[in-house]
Amino acid sequence: MNVPPIGFGCSPFREGGRRVDLEGPVRVALARGYRLFDLAELYGNERALGRALGPHPRRELFIVGKVWRTNFRPAALRAACEASLLRLGLDAFDLYLLHAPEAWRHRGPLGDPEELGWEEFERRALPRDDQGNIEFDEVPLAETWEAMRDLARCGLTGGIGVSNFGPGQIAELGSELPAANQIACSPYEPNAEVVDWCRQREIRLMAHSPLSAAGLHSEPRLLELAARHGRSAAQVVLRWTVQRGLVPLPSSTDPSHIAENLRALDFELDGDAMVAIAMIGSMRRPGP
Repeated sequence: MNVPPIGFGCSPFREGGRRVDLEGPVRVALARGYRLFDLAELYGNERALGRALGPHPRRELFIVGKVWRTNFRPAALRAACEASLLRLGLDAFDLYLLHAPEAWRHRGPLGDPEELGWEEFERRALPRDDQGNIEFDEVPLAETWEAMRDLARCGLTGGIGVSNFGPGQIAELGSELPAANQIACSPYEPNAEVVDWCRQREIRLMAHSPLSAAGLHSEPRLLELAARHGRSAAQVVLRWTVQRGLVPLPSSTDPSHIAENLRALDFELDGDAMVAIAMIGSMRRPGP
């Protein structure tokens, strides 16, 4: 896969359950030079992002989609992929991922919050019993993975992968390894074991939420490195992520931050800086 070195995360969810509109920010990201966009049916904004992405030449874009865990049964998975592509106005994804390892009870297609409303969308996305507990579904990962392979064989996606999977869960897929694994990764959560395991097996790694950890932007060691390089703390984190071999997927609604994040590709960190950032997580003191 010819994957751009940095992408734009399209999750609308923010701290405290707040949702943001990303149609405008995606247009800004396109204008600034982003070509990788990370989408998911759970995000509930595929139709809006399809409007934003539609005018740009498709051959220049790398579009990642994710199927939600309520659609892990083969028939539901195929229908979910086709519905996402229809909302986006696309013929195929470049990469399509399982959003998380466990299957949840299917309560019908997630659909589009623009038509269903967010209350019904969330009822389908978060199936709960009378006690408020999530209802799981007994679907073997190997069965779901075979359905993903069918999507690739019929041309609905160029590649298939997973998100938030550990080594043991990847082993449950069977003999064909995923092309990519999207994981949480920041200096506070370097996820070194999963990164090393996937590297050894040539599984492409993507880093979601690389800048979202509380306190990261004011971390003294990051600020020191940022000042030394004439960069922002966010740029240092993103550059560290790129040099570890991961594709960071930052998200923002601020046009200046959108442009700033992409400029993380314009400089390099030396070995000492890489080690210093890697040590931040282990040196961080637990909160009160």
